[in-house]
This record gives sequence, C-alpha cells and structure tokens, in this order.
Amino acid sequence: MDAYPTQDSYEVEAASRLSRFGAAVVDGLVFAVPGIGLAILVPMALVGGKVASMLVIFGLALLVLLALLITQIVLLVKNGQTIGKKALGIRMITSDGEPPSIWRVFFLRWLPFAVVAAVVQMVVKIQGIGSVIHLVDALFIFQPTRRCLHDLFADTHVIKA
Repeated sequence: MDAYPTQDSYEVEAASRLSRFGAAVVDGLVFAVPGIGLAILVPMALVGGKVASMLVIFGLALLVLLALLITQIVLLVKNGQTIGKKALGIRMITSDGEPPSIWRVFFLRWLPFAVVAAVVQMVVKIQGIGSVIHLVDALFIFQPTRRCLHDLFADTHVIKA
C-alpha cells in the first residue's frame, strides 16, 4: 500500500493503476459518445450541402465538447473527481490533501503536456508523434508511487475515495 500523509495527519491509499485506467476509459467515453453522434451528423449535413446546417452542427459540436470539458474541470476542482474517477471510486488531491485548484488542473496537469505534444508534432511532422508525449506521461504510473508525470509536475495524487 502506498500511503500519503495529508494535512489532517491521516494517511490515504493511492488508487490502483487499473482504477485510474478505468476512470480514463470512462472519461474518454463521456467525450466519445457525443463525438460519435456528431461524427454521424456532420457527413449528413455535408450531403445536404447546406452551409447553414453545417455551421449549426459544427457550432453544436464545439458547444458540446466545451460543456463537457468545463464540466469535467469543474468537477475535478470541486471535489477532485471527474465522472470517470467518481464511477471508479477514486479522486485527486494535492499533497496538502485538498482538491486541486483550476491552476493545477489546467495549467500544470494538462496544458504543458498538450503544448509539448503539439510542438513535437509540428517539428517532427510524423503523424501521431505528439502522442508519444502522452504515452511517456502515462507510463510513469508504473513507478512505486503510481503517479504519472503530470501528477509529479502538478504535485497531485490520485487516491481511493
């Protein structure tokens, strides 16, 4: 058992690698389901040939994805759980034992890796090479503390809820 001290001087147990993977899958499905629906609607609008239909569907797609992203970030900041983390009974905390701030969630956990992946993709110009950055990040979970690179960077822990 990997335990972390918290602000209230009790120990918490690190989430299992499998539960973290499961939460990532659930969160991916949360985005995939409306994405698949929109992927079906967009070609239908293109076949119809109406620019107004295409713009409406594109606008809806952006709104849905933005709403999902905001919802996930708000849930994470509010109680340390995305939909997937809640479903799998895990949550994220800082080393102080508190739910992470939006600064940690967006600017330390997500943005640096997204920017580095995008830059690598632009420089190397091999399809999908930017994904290697995210793979390396995820592979850090196999260290004894079960923390991904983004957890180390943002000083967060994913624990059993």
